Amino acid sequence: MKRAALFLLAIFFITATGAQVQVRPFPAPGYEKRIRQSIDQLKVVDTHEHLSGIANMKWRYHGSQPDFMFLFSIYAYDDLQSAGIPLQLLDNKLMSDSLTVKEKWKILKPYWEGSSNTAYNRAVLFTADKLFGVKNIDSSTVEELSNKIRIAYQDESGWFNKVLKEKCGIQYVVADDWDFSGHLFDPKIFRAVKRFDYFISIDSKTEIENLSKWTNRGINSLDDLVSTLEFAFKGAMEKGNYLGIKSALAYFRILFYEDVKKEKAQEVFNKIMNSQTKLSFDEVKPLQDYMMHRVLDLANRHNLPVQIHTGLQAGNGDIIENSKPTHLVNLIQEYPNVKFILFHGSYPYGGELATLAKNFSNVYIDMCWLYVISPTYSERYLNEWLETVPANKIMAFGGDYFSIEGVYSHLMFAKQIVSKVLSDKVKAGYFTEDEAIRIARMILHDNAINILKIK
Repeated sequence: MKRAALFLLAIFFITATGAQVQVRPFPAPGYEKRIRQSIDQLKVVDTHEHLSGIANMKWRYHGSQPDFMFLFSIYAYDDLQSAGIPLQLLDNKLMSDSLTVKEKWKILKPYWEGSSNTAYNRAVLFTADKLFGVKNIDSSTVEELSNKIRIAYQDESGWFNKVLKEKCGIQYVVADDWDFSGHLFDPKIFRAVKRFDYFISIDSKTEIENLSKWTNRGINSLDDLVSTLEFAFKGAMEKGNYLGIKSALAYFRILFYEDVKKEKAQEVFNKIMNSQTKLSFDEVKPLQDYMMHRVLDLANRHNLPVQIHTGLQAGNGDIIENSKPTHLVNLIQEYPNVKFILFHGSYPYGGELATLAKNFSNVYIDMCWLYVISPTYSERYLNEWLETVPANKIMAFGGDYFSIEGVYSHLMFAKQIVSKVLSDKVKAGYFTEDEAIRIARMILHDNAINILKIK
């Protein structure tokens, strides 16, 4: 009888967790709670943010004081567009002071009802509830929510630090292209990476002239362009002590960078300098490819990791095929000592990302932004990556928000999903409880410290 009961228990564990294999003994009761408590107590390293204060959000939210629409200014904004709201109405009315809160809600209501199902918008609901105590967003709550947001932002610096430190338990934040000055945050917890995409994405004489003015250096040849890149790189590193380099060119071009000869790149440079108009991508691609290799030369020389946007692009109307991670294989092979950190779980190319991280020792997975793109995708591929990729190559959280409220909701999503994935693997006997807790600490903290060399 006892043997039969044990057999039935084993069948339950296996069937309840899907396609898993048993390697370890089944766990003692209460393992889910213990795993979640361990994750909740972890200090987290946030590998990717664009955080800025209200004053720096005017490009998107134009109001003099924040109201409930401020929570829609990043990512949810994209899904409102996808649901059909005219961009001019969204920008000029809902993201400004031109209407009352009630008037804004009346316009927003049909588009909110049409898109509130998405994870971007679920994150807004979560924030309203958990940070501001407003359970729903509707005509009866938008004024209350707006008032609570305004009260929080009366002490903007205090609000930022309260959410980051107390609510999130974040130890370090890696900010994208920061200048290390004029920010609201505690500088002790912030680190940064630097972009040099403007030396790559050249397609006109005007852009070269702008680089010349910015650096106060003459750029009349390809050699001048490369030496100016090196000058800008040196100045940035001396000023900011950056942890690495970031590239987001998948928004603008394909991620395939050929190994172009200097003579061909010089030919394109000369053509640009002799043209009064912007050239086509096909015409300028050889120069852009050549300059990407020069940026990677600098990363290699200075032992800096390179973060690369792969997968989904924020906004509307971008070309997803440009961002396939497998376009990068030739770079990964040519620069074996450069750590390539591929962002956003390469959504929707998670399987391709797994093969790269598994087959190349210099490729790493970063799940920044991923949980609010799709919780299901995040759960599915974290499950798969923990079966295919060494755990010391996975970084499991980066908020990728401009607003502190988005960082909070995204981290809470991440903790739920990481807890579920690891609990399922313990339930199936794939990991022990101790192994799951150790891996949680690796992917939410230790790996980022080691890969990015955070001190």
